Amino acid sequence: MLPPDLSVLGHALRGAGQTLQIAIVGTAIAAVLALPVGFLAARNVSPPWLFYGARSVLNLFRAIDTLVYALIFVAAVGLGPFPGVLAVVAYTATVLAKLYSEAIESIDPGPVEAVAATGATRLQLLRWGVLPQLVPQFLSFTPYRFETNIRAAAILGFVGAGGIGFYIQTYLRMLNYPAASTVLLVLIVLVMVVDFASS
Repeated sequence: MLPPDLSVLGHALRGAGQTLQIAIVGTAIAAVLALPVGFLAARNVSPPWLFYGARSVLNLFRAIDTLVYALIFVAAVGLGPFPGVLAVVAYTATVLAKLYSEAIESIDPGPVEAVAATGATRLQLLRWGVLPQLVPQFLSFTPYRFETNIRAAAILGFVGAGGIGFYIQTYLRMLNYPAASTVLLVLIVLVMVVDFASS
């Protein structure tokens, strides 16, 4: 694999940009979808029949890996980054909904009761008693999932769902190891930059 073939650097950067776009769009959509589902799957907010139903659905969809979702969506909508985004959304929404629901269940009732004791409306109760406890955790879970989605989106190209994985697979199948090493180096730099930015 040495020395890397820098003539494919343009392809590698294009694939890295596509991988980053898949992860950003997929994570953003999944975070929005996971919010209401997280409330439905929280034991202290939902009635038991809704809680158990929501948790069962989350467990069912979380059991399927992103790569399997990518295979399903590639078969359904064709090759390219769109099935990659759908795969990231499908898996990430269920994982984030589970994490959000656990955060909602761990709310300290003290601040909520204190705000309620002042005669606050339901909206004020949510704004001053609940959200200050939830927002920091939600803002912690979402970037973490974004980081893992970068890695997942990099592999989705192996099944035709776009991203840098397509170039890795192509060069490995052609036995062009110097070109594959260039793409891998770009992927490593991408992951390091995202890790540095999020920390």
